[in-house]
Amino acid sequence: MSLFEGLRFRPGKTFIHRLDPRVKLATSTMVLITAVIHIDIVIILLLLILESLVILSAKVQNLWIKTIRGALPLVAIVFAITFFSQYSREPVISTGLGYALTYSLRLLVFLSSFSLFFLTTTPDEIALTLQQLRVPYEYTFAFVSAIRFTPVMAEELQVVLDAQRARGLEVDKGPFTKRIRNLIPVLVPLLVNVIRRSYELAEAMEVKCFGASRKRTSLKQLNMSKKDVLFLAVVLVLFSIGLSVKLLGIEPVKTLPLLGTFFPS
Repeated sequence: MSLFEGLRFRPGKTFIHRLDPRVKLATSTMVLITAVIHIDIVIILLLLILESLVILSAKVQNLWIKTIRGALPLVAIVFAITFFSQYSREPVISTGLGYALTYSLRLLVFLSSFSLFFLTTTPDEIALTLQQLRVPYEYTFAFVSAIRFTPVMAEELQVVLDAQRARGLEVDKGPFTKRIRNLIPVLVPLLVNVIRRSYELAEAMEVKCFGASRKRTSLKQLNMSKKDVLFLAVVLVLFSIGLSVKLLGIEPVKTLPLLGTFFPS
């Protein structure tokens, strides 16, 4: 369940941790937009390299690596589907490989962007950011609660799996239908734990009179410093360059023809 490690906040005192969460959210959004509008593998690779450097500076590379490792099966599926879907259009090697690599790297960019934001931003800061974006507090609370409990549920699932394997349950062996049936002893305890946690959370909300007042106040307020403004300005400049490259039709490298020279059909 290492895929969900990217949703767990990792305390730290790095520059990225101290950034205003609104700046980090805006940066992640611009990275995602840049990755979506570009199909050139060079630009996608540059985005991934830049994200890797930022992740190293935030000192959360271990959890990031666990997240990427957990997502590798999904990346492999995207690569295979994209690679073979190009067969009927153009030569499969030059075109299919180019698109498959691009979309696989794009997925890694998405995962890295989300992981960096959640690994360096506390749930309380996420809630404050969403509140300032005029998101209703009920939806904000539901989203933040999901972010908090998803890694916990993943850990509990792993504990239940290990306990059932110790009792001789084979989840990974046998025909597909048998493996599905063997998941029932795993899902039932997990469902019970989820319901129990939901009741505990509901009781805690009732004790604290959740929703009794529409005028909510916060102990912590978000204030952008000069470093936040400078960092956001640099990101905006890079985003503008990437957007201009797309609008002007400039390709740093003719990716598909280049791949075709190495992998002739």
